[in-house]
Amino acid sequence: MTRMLEFPVALEAAGVNVRVLDTWDLIDPAGYVYREPDGNPAGHMHHHTATTSYVPNTTKANGYAGLSKHGSARLYQENYGDSIPVYTIANAYPAPVSSGAGDYSVLERVRQGVEVVGRQGTDTPHYYGNTHYWNTEWILDGIGSPIDKEVWEMMLVVCSVQNDLMIWTPNMHIAHGHHTRRKVDVWGGQFSDTNRDGFTKTVEALREQMGEGMWINDWTDKSWMTWFDDTTIEGVVGNGRYYCSNDGTYNFVPPWGEGPVDNNGVCMDGLADTAAKKNAINYVFQGFALVLDQS
Repeated sequence: MTRMLEFPVALEAAGVNVRVLDTWDLIDPAGYVYREPDGNPAGHMHHHTATTSYVPNTTKANGYAGLSKHGSARLYQENYGDSIPVYTIANAYPAPVSSGAGDYSVLERVRQGVEVVGRQGTDTPHYYGNTHYWNTEWILDGIGSPIDKEVWEMMLVVCSVQNDLMIWTPNMHIAHGHHTRRKVDVWGGQFSDTNRDGFTKTVEALREQMGEGMWINDWTDKSWMTWFDDTTIEGVVGNGRYYCSNDGTYNFVPPWGEGPVDNNGVCMDGLADTAAKKNAINYVFQGFALVLDQS
């Protein structure tokens, strides 16, 4: 099972207009699953449709980003009035057609969080990225038109939520043009006026603007479990990586980030959304401040 099954709820909690297709949570009849050791995608590959409108389907991608006009299922590049940015999830598991053939060394770098920029090597024989990446099609003409501002801002949130859910860094996001020399997507015209480097400049801007986030590559993620489980702060009981519980010493108003528990009452690590994590750490710091204030 993949953690991407949790993605729609996480996106909704972050305020994204998210839709799912009817069979989004089912494995394709051909049996496509992520071939990474943990059963999840290694990173997120960004494409453009090369058309100004498109109807999301389960064949071409995991997700689609565009503008819905008057609530239509078809997504558009341009805002024709009464349009809202929408992220449609077609497949939680790999789509039958998406990444295609590419350079395997790119996947190795994505796994390690190493930034990929510019053109890479030729396609590696017998290697296909479909079952290793989450693939999003941006509804974009592919000839250098700028990405709609609302769609861009939505995708910054989509990527940040995904980073938080998967414990990824921005470097886990690449363009189709990084994966294979055959492609120039995803190309937003506001970042470059040529398709020679449009794909890499677009994704570089995406990485920079989505930011690292509180929970990636910093002390809150690297040392949180050890500190939280071993803390002796009065009123705080360590109970899993992102969570804490109230022993009754202080009358804090819930929710304070308590995590979901299994049948044995043990906290299930890593299943809280960003808001719950922030509540948890704020609760601990609040308790710590009260202890200091009373000492």
